[in-house]
Amino acid sequence: MRTQKSKIFRALVIIAIFIALLCNSKTITSKTRIDMSGFFTPALESVHRAWALVKKIIPFSSIREENRLLRERINLLNRKIEELKVVSAENARLKTILDFRKTIPYVTIPAQVIGRDPSNWSNSIIIDKGINSGLKFNKAVLSTKGLVGRVLEVGRYSAQVLLITDPNSKVGVVIARNRQGGILVGMPDGLCKIIYISLDSDVLPGDKVITAGYGGVFPKDIMVGQVVSVGREPGRLYKYAVVKTAQDLSRLEEVLCIR
Repeated sequence: MRTQKSKIFRALVIIAIFIALLCNSKTITSKTRIDMSGFFTPALESVHRAWALVKKIIPFSSIREENRLLRERINLLNRKIEELKVVSAENARLKTILDFRKTIPYVTIPAQVIGRDPSNWSNSIIIDKGINSGLKFNKAVLSTKGLVGRVLEVGRYSAQVLLITDPNSKVGVVIARNRQGGILVGMPDGLCKIIYISLDSDVLPGDKVITAGYGGVFPKDIMVGQVVSVGREPGRLYKYAVVKTAQDLSRLEEVLCIR
């Protein structure tokens, strides 16, 4: 039934177009056009009534408004989904930190990274804990993956942390596999380098690097990173090893500060 009505409606539309073309044609006399117009007037009126009925049955303006409201609701729901993803990821990180704190033999203070020192953008961070939270100068700072750095400056409510990738940073380290030691220094490209490695050392790419525990700043056996290459300084009597840090220090969001 619906298909038949649709066919009739299309036929009426075609007739209306045909009449309009005839009425505008210069080859047809005025009388003929008038007669044809009169003949097809009932059909034109039927088309008009059908279109008026369609407009009543299908409220186009209300449908457009409803579609607009639905699109706005979809956009709102999408934004909420993205916000929930961020919250969920943050909760997962905080749970990981909480679980990690239970496994290490140090008392730590969790802190959020709130910025980076504009004068030393790549090699220091600002955290939201300070003296009022029990933070102290020159104490080690960790993440769940490994060593981050040490507290360089501490205020009442915030502190600056010098990252181990800073050229001014020095950390006593050992190769976990053979316990051979050296000094880890930062490099401008975001990597680190172990210097003063004995020439007869068999340090290899892939070796794990951990803290040696010298000096009282960095506790022993904290993961630092992994050796990526080994070389020898020209004219020097020792080797060096380039180290990639276990923690991507450019993406830090939370840290643990040892008290």
